[in-house]
Amino acid sequence: MKYDFYITGTIGEEYDWWTDRRGTTSDMVKNFLNQNKDKEVTIAVSSPGGLLNEGITIAELIAAHGNCHMVIVGMTASAATVLCMKAKSVKIARGSLMLIHNSSQYINSLGMSNKKKLEAYIETLKKTKQNLDSFDKAIADFYSYRNHKSIEENCNMMEKEKWLTAQEALDFGLVDEILDEAKAEAEANAVQNVYANYDGIEERFHLPSLPAVAHVTPKVPRGIMAKIQRIFADNKTNNNVIMNKKFIKVNALLKVEGLNESDSGIVVTAEQMQVIEDTLAALQGKAENLGNIESQLAKANADLQTAETAKATAETNLQNLQTEFNNFKKEAGDSSVKLPGNQLGKMEMHTSSDMFNTIKDLL
Repeated sequence: MKYDFYITGTIGEEYDWWTDRRGTTSDMVKNFLNQNKDKEVTIAVSSPGGLLNEGITIAELIAAHGNCHMVIVGMTASAATVLCMKAKSVKIARGSLMLIHNSSQYINSLGMSNKKKLEAYIETLKKTKQNLDSFDKAIADFYSYRNHKSIEENCNMMEKEKWLTAQEALDFGLVDEILDEAKAEAEANAVQNVYANYDGIEERFHLPSLPAVAHVTPKVPRGIMAKIQRIFADNKTNNNVIMNKKFIKVNALLKVEGLNESDSGIVVTAEQMQVIEDTLAALQGKAENLGNIESQLAKANADLQTAETAKATAETNLQNLQTEFNNFKKEAGDSSVKLPGNQLGKMEMHTSSDMFNTIKDLL
């Protein structure tokens, strides 16, 4: 079975100190589903549970996508079962276990108290009990969506807090089919082995005692989820995927909240690569146009410099000519011809004949 995505670790936490690895958040699932719209996807689920609100959110995201097929592998419990209920199909690998149970809440120790404090504390506990009852009915309603049983029937099963075998989960209607594949069964058994041999798992996830498992291995050190994820390593899919939001401009370009990042690097789909390719091609075209504009601007600046130089030369030449002209006038003086004053006084012309005779005398 090839899986497209893994829901592992603590539901609702990107990083879990208990597993020393990633968990699975609704944002991570949302990002994966957004990148696989209108595609049939198969999701492996192997988680002890986590935050109920995150499990419900993931369930609704899976329902909205409409083409998700869930496969329960190993030991899956609590919120991790809730998130499967609205998938297109739910399978369970033979040899796997499934747990549905009542919700729980941590209650602080009251310490030294008098009767007044005790009465107030009792009232607080009553309200907490009412809230937990509402949570249980809401969880049961999710199971009813899948198995079409009443909320009361599902609440009764949750009350038992019993690990269900693959056949029991099928009989109760929580899954549609048992996956009979040798590889899937081997993965399920391996996961059970890891969980059963880790100290503190029941307390950490508020689970009932785990069933006994044959062929146990030594106690598992911190980093249990790393071992579980290596069980699925042969699938070569997006195991250990987290959503990287630091590449803000790339995320904006691809219109995603973040890029999937696995142990081997950033995961980019073919569609996203095409968007990046088209954008780079457009930027290259703009860069070439900018280069042409810069060349034209450089030529225009050179022509302007040449024109300014020619203008300065012309102004200098004009100034030199003006200076030469002024000097010439000073050196030459006034050379115009003047008639004697006694002759001008005698030039009284009355008729054309008088004018002729006057001119003749001058010549």
